[in-house]
Amino acid sequence: MLINPVIAGLTLRQALARKRWLIVTVLAALPVVMAVLIRIYAESDEKSLADLATLLPALNLTVVVPIIALVLASSSFGAEIEDGTVVYLLTKPTPRSEIVVTKLVVTALICMVVTSVSTVLAGAIAMGGLDGTGLVLGFGAGAALGSFLYAAIFLALGLIARRGLLIGLVYIVVWEGTLSRLFAGTRVLSVRQYMLGLADAISSVDANVFAADLPPAKVYSMSILVAAAAIALCIRKLRTFEVGQSS
Repeated sequence: MLINPVIAGLTLRQALARKRWLIVTVLAALPVVMAVLIRIYAESDEKSLADLATLLPALNLTVVVPIIALVLASSSFGAEIEDGTVVYLLTKPTPRSEIVVTKLVVTALICMVVTSVSTVLAGAIAMGGLDGTGLVLGFGAGAALGSFLYAAIFLALGLIARRGLLIGLVYIVVWEGTLSRLFAGTRVLSVRQYMLGLADAISSVDANVFAADLPPAKVYSMSILVAAAAIALCIRKLRTFEVGQSS
């Protein structure tokens, strides 16, 4: 069995804790509010579509998706290590791979649903009656892909680092938000670029409106590689984790 119902329930309760869910809700609502403002103050239909192609990558894919995944995924193992419930997981005859897959699936699904709905809703509002459905759906798919990859990365980070949340924020700001934009060579290792690449592959808008830096083949291959590496790291860390270890 790859999905453990008990661990899934525990992970779901952790993810839906009041403080975490409040942060997630505020972040998910932010792009929708921004889209409403764009729709109200846009000067023309062409301006709206251009704003849409700017808004979703800048806000949803750069800020909302990674931070929601960070808040939920970094605490999935991190909270259990801090409160000692990780002992329950490690003393049971449950395969480490089953623990990791269960936690990743539950956490990633929550992130994917929330971020995709937020992205598509914000895009639909900003788009209005424009012919930009492919662009909106592309960004929605990109948000789902990014949510899964970020969830895998931050799940591993919560296991290997004591201050996973802080390290994750630094990674989002420095690597994804700055270096991957400034230096072309770093983009092949950027989840944000994978999201943009998938959105470009799905959308059918003119390249003057939106175009990604990575081709679809590179996006697919690197996404699989990153996810596999993060999952393997989680399993390896759990297998070497000692009861009573604090990080």
